[in-house]
Amino acid sequence: MNSESPPNSDLPNSGDRWVTFFALLIPAVIAFHPLANNDLPMHLAIGDWIIEHGEVPTTDPFSANGHGGRWIAHEWLAALLFAGTYKLAGATGLVALAVLLSTLLGALQNRISQLLGVPAVARLLLLVPIWMVAGRRLMLRPHLLGLCSVLGLWYVTLIGRKRPVLLWFAVPLMALWANLHSSFILGIAFLIFDLLLWPDGHRASARQRLTVLASCVGATALQPHGLGLFLFPFQLGLDPVFTSEVTEWVSPFASSISAIQFRATISFGIGVPTMVLALIAVWQQGTGFGGTEAPRAARLAVVVSIAMALLQQRHFALAALLASVLLGMWITPLCMKWPDTMHRVRRRAAILICAMVMMLIAYGYPARFEDTEVQWRKGGSGWSERLPRIPVSILANEWQVTGVVFCEYEYGSVVTHASDGRLKPTMDSRNTVYGAQRYLAHQAALAGETEEQLRLLNLANAVLIRTEASRFALASRLDQSADWAPIHVDPYCRMWVRESAVPESMRDSLRPARDR
Repeated sequence: MNSESPPNSDLPNSGDRWVTFFALLIPAVIAFHPLANNDLPMHLAIGDWIIEHGEVPTTDPFSANGHGGRWIAHEWLAALLFAGTYKLAGATGLVALAVLLSTLLGALQNRISQLLGVPAVARLLLLVPIWMVAGRRLMLRPHLLGLCSVLGLWYVTLIGRKRPVLLWFAVPLMALWANLHSSFILGIAFLIFDLLLWPDGHRASARQRLTVLASCVGATALQPHGLGLFLFPFQLGLDPVFTSEVTEWVSPFASSISAIQFRATISFGIGVPTMVLALIAVWQQGTGFGGTEAPRAARLAVVVSIAMALLQQRHFALAALLASVLLGMWITPLCMKWPDTMHRVRRRAAILICAMVMMLIAYGYPARFEDTEVQWRKGGSGWSERLPRIPVSILANEWQVTGVVFCEYEYGSVVTHASDGRLKPTMDSRNTVYGAQRYLAHQAALAGETEEQLRLLNLANAVLIRTEASRFALASRLDQSADWAPIHVDPYCRMWVRESAVPESMRDSLRPARDR
């Protein structure tokens, strides 16, 4: 080293603290946005129900179509966490929780890369592609806890290679994971390969590894749903209706509108080449283990996550997070070979990352591209105006309406939570409550006149639908009916109420709205 140069100034690991700082900062900034996902209100309602009744529900207590039907509340512990946070700190607390979990995710990804010898400059180069792909999924839902669990388990197995006693931390992690998110099945599969079939680099004896594995599997039985929880992921994930109809479960290469829209995202544009490069990295590392490669179970996990992402777009974040570590290992030899060049690259990458952070703060996350415009997911706190919480709350509290609401699939959870359970949606995103055939019938009823539409309109006291062309026929029918009065319209949704469902003393207030 040149004696006139600052110590370590040209080494790939210099600036490690700054890389760690950015690894935590970027996901935190992306996650700071108003609560907009349609699942969250239902999780809050489930958590409230558990707090009130002191048990986990086994039948549907919320909806009109599925009320009393068998139901597996597979994310009940996440729901309890969200509901408790909301009671203590409101929507601001929920946004803070999303930021905290996303920061943890960044810390785990960065630490795993460090343990596998990825130098600071390589980690710095990968920060932008990682979080541009994974950022789309940084929202407060149980899957965020699932992603943290995936990386948490990988971290435990890595530190447990040199200190076998630390492998026991996998047992409570798996017990928590099984109650937080149904992806715990992936954790069991990973442990079977990492501890039993391919124990690359483990110092623990075969007996200890087998004992830890058995204890982890046993820990996943510490949940209220029994064997049904193990079957649940396959019940939904392999259903051809939901995997072709529900947006996040659709293949990114399908011909549906939701797939076309996903292909217009930065997540897809950067994610696909990232996954291709990761597969090349896995192929070059081969099928053996010499100590300089990632453990074979981790390489398999990368391949599986990429396959899952190609089948369902919601897995792009998982694939990006796992693949980034292998990509970092893949480019490490280049970083070590040309330290002078990497020093210049590191400075330019740091400038790019600073620009990215400023963009995220000023404009938000670039969620989608439409023609020549970018649709930004703006930063901020509270609830997003896209969720009709205020209209539903007014319907329940000011208009004093109870009973059934014929509503969009994505509005059902808002109807339940914003009305404190006084209104019952015809459908929400808890698909196992309804089944594929009822889901299709409900979607058809929203789009045009069917027998199911007639049944639901006869049953409902209110209707809440999106403001778009595909709902024009239903909207026209309601506008022309003497039984229904419009009470809300905005750029995202429209609402009608049945006049007889409103207290008689308030019905005169409906006439001006009907006259308009």
